[in-house]
Amino acid sequence: MPSVSRSVNAAYDHMVRILFTPFDLGKWFILGFCAFVAQLGGGIGGLGNIPTHPGSSSSAEPFSEGFSWVQQHLVLVIVLAVLVVLLLSAIGLVLAWLAARGEFMLLDGIVQNRGEIAEPWKRFRVPANRLLWYRIGVTVVFLCFLLVLVAIGTGISLPLIRQGATEELWKPILLLALPLMLGILAFSLYLMVLVDFGVPLMYLAARDQVDLGPHQAMVRFRTELLPGNGGAIVLFYLAKLGLAIAAGVMIVFAGCLTCCIGFLPYLSSVLTLPVTVFFRCYALDLLAQIDPKWDVFLEPSQPDAAQAGGGDQEP
Repeated sequence: MPSVSRSVNAAYDHMVRILFTPFDLGKWFILGFCAFVAQLGGGIGGLGNIPTHPGSSSSAEPFSEGFSWVQQHLVLVIVLAVLVVLLLSAIGLVLAWLAARGEFMLLDGIVQNRGEIAEPWKRFRVPANRLLWYRIGVTVVFLCFLLVLVAIGTGISLPLIRQGATEELWKPILLLALPLMLGILAFSLYLMVLVDFGVPLMYLAARDQVDLGPHQAMVRFRTELLPGNGGAIVLFYLAKLGLAIAAGVMIVFAGCLTCCIGFLPYLSSVLTLPVTVFFRCYALDLLAQIDPKWDVFLEPSQPDAAQAGGGDQEP
């Protein structure tokens, strides 16, 4: 059974070797840029909460007035909503495209122990584009799930709003809260597994000039990696959660010490590069423990990378 503690130790050793032996500021800035690009499309917007005041007789008025205004200006509301959705979709698509390229650039920089942008940007164009469209497909499925929940919630809430019984709105919200949280959790975990294990499998295939898309990589994870290793993978993510909380506290503390300069875009990716490299290598070592044929640090595509990383390999 793979050892999570060994993966932690191995990830730390890889991080020290890549970033500190020797220390190369230029490589730090390049890998930091790759990490910054990889993180561009990784966020999901939060859902705002609508404050309610149960028991207040006047709380129905804002809802009623707002609903009436929407009915009177329905065409304008629809046009504005479509424009906003198109604009946000275009921005999100560009960020997601860059993030997919960044995933492979960062992984290649870690594996090859180098700072390079142009070469991996070109070499991994095809798998990065496939990753982009796969992420879009998964996101569309998740958005359809959200639309179903919104439709159900709207169908339950509208009669209550029309009747002025806004103090009862907590019931449909509570009813839909559980499937919403489970859906967000499943969506987030799936994308996390895709980055932790799917992308390295695609990287290995692309390096060996083998065709392997993200769907096939996730099927391989489910059929070859998961059986017999489910407990280790669960422990892996539980430990990752704890380590991420600890790392987050240290990052916030360090950012405050630098008068919030450490929170600036790109610069924050450079300053937190040890954390990023550690967590990337954390997953890579577990993958190698499950089966040595998936060890991305073995048989690198370039001789200089083999010399740089060969000292860390076990027979």
